[in-house]
Amino acid sequence: MLFSRLLTQFFGEKDSIEHLIVLQGGTADTCTLQIECPKPEKFRRKGIYILKLTTEPITQKNITKDLVFLEMTRTILEHLYDMFYEIMAPVLQNPNNQQGWTDLVTKDLMEKFNNYVAQVYVIMGLMKGKTMLPLPSSKLTSSDTTPDKDKAHIFESSIITWTKQIKNVLKLEPEQALKSGNDPGPTTELEFWEKKAENLNSIYGQLQSVEVKNIIRFLEGNKSTYTNPFAKLQKDVQNARIEANDNNKFLKTLKDLFGTLKEAEFKSCQETFMPIMHTILLIWKNSKFYNTPPRLVVLIREICNEIIRKGQNYLPGQAILDFIQRDETFEACAMLQDTIDVCTKFKDAYFEYKSKAEGSWKLTTNALFVRLDSFLER
Repeated sequence: MLFSRLLTQFFGEKDSIEHLIVLQGGTADTCTLQIECPKPEKFRRKGIYILKLTTEPITQKNITKDLVFLEMTRTILEHLYDMFYEIMAPVLQNPNNQQGWTDLVTKDLMEKFNNYVAQVYVIMGLMKGKTMLPLPSSKLTSSDTTPDKDKAHIFESSIITWTKQIKNVLKLEPEQALKSGNDPGPTTELEFWEKKAENLNSIYGQLQSVEVKNIIRFLEGNKSTYTNPFAKLQKDVQNARIEANDNNKFLKTLKDLFGTLKEAEFKSCQETFMPIMHTILLIWKNSKFYNTPPRLVVLIREICNEIIRKGQNYLPGQAILDFIQRDETFEACAMLQDTIDVCTKFKDAYFEYKSKAEGSWKLTTNALFVRLDSFLER
């Protein structure tokens, strides 16, 4: 009843409903009609938005000019990208549609358009937590009507975009988490290398695709100056990918130990210190890359952050004042001593395994335990 009533109002009545939303139902051959826009969590399939541009009833004479049909989808950016990539790019690039344009106007318009489409694709990747390298439209680049110089310009623009994306990934280092001031725990280190390895593997796979290889081959044939620097960048990706995968492989052995450290009671967490330091020493001796002072400094400082966080939860500053106000100084001193003991146990574990490293752990101790010592002094 509601279905037919909405249709009657929309098509047959004057000054009535201005739009209709058609949503696909549970099966392909069913649909629902409504006026209100569905909430995102309930909008699972595509829909059609029908807009009426007139206040008059819809007839055979005005239906073609007074009704507008728009597709609705949850994946707005993907939909926008497909429309630009598959429809608008070939239309704009077609020489028949460029009649009356000067070469300067054509070049400037296409460059801005291609950059815009590429940025939409880049943002799609960022929303998914990935680095997605935007490719030029295959319809555009494979067209016989597109001059080689225009193709070369489009391909070089793509390489410029890829280079910026790849360099942003290559320059990521775990130290940045410490510099951000968030005092990350050791699981942040594991997550960093896991994500970086996954990202670089994805980039490497995209660079090995037929489309990218064809672009590079075309530019090499046209003596482009971009090919040599990009070839070097590809080698940098391969080297960084090998390092990230190796670090990720070895650091995974610490996952359960760090999980135990995080979940354990403060006084009992010291039982994990020796196993953690033993595993770190094994990683140091066997990993090809995770055996330099900068890598170890970050990891130890993040472990200190976790111990400090647990110590603060075990004995907050306000709790000490409450003990003193209640004349329970003995309890306060006992808990303070527990905190000192736990922190000291970690430093002892570190120095014990530093001696087993046979002088290879040439680290500045003050840089490692500066926050831990500051915490104890407070």
